[in-house]
Amino acid sequence: MPRWLAHLLVVGGWLLTPVLAWGASYMGLWLGATAALRFTRPLTMLAVAALCAGGCGLGAIGLWVRFMRRLPHFLSHLMAPRAPEDPGAVAAAD
Repeated sequence: MPRWLAHLLVVGGWLLTPVLAWGASYMGLWLGATAALRFTRPLTMLAVAALCAGGCGLGAIGLWVRFMRRLPHFLSHLMAPRAPEDPGAVAAAD
């Protein structure tokens, strides 16, 4: 894997973080609203929906940040070793 592609993947992953958080909180809100239909009091319904949205959003961010912090290490195993910059040093070593 070329180094520029690895750097692009890391930068793109960090730029996707807000989109991931928004999507996870939206999914959590939807699931929370579905679960809140079992309650009769409106404030209880809102609290359940908000707790589910916050839990899903924060959980997704926590997992994503953990993954993104380890991504450069994973990508380093896929990269080719760097070529020596000084060709004369390689010839002298032989």
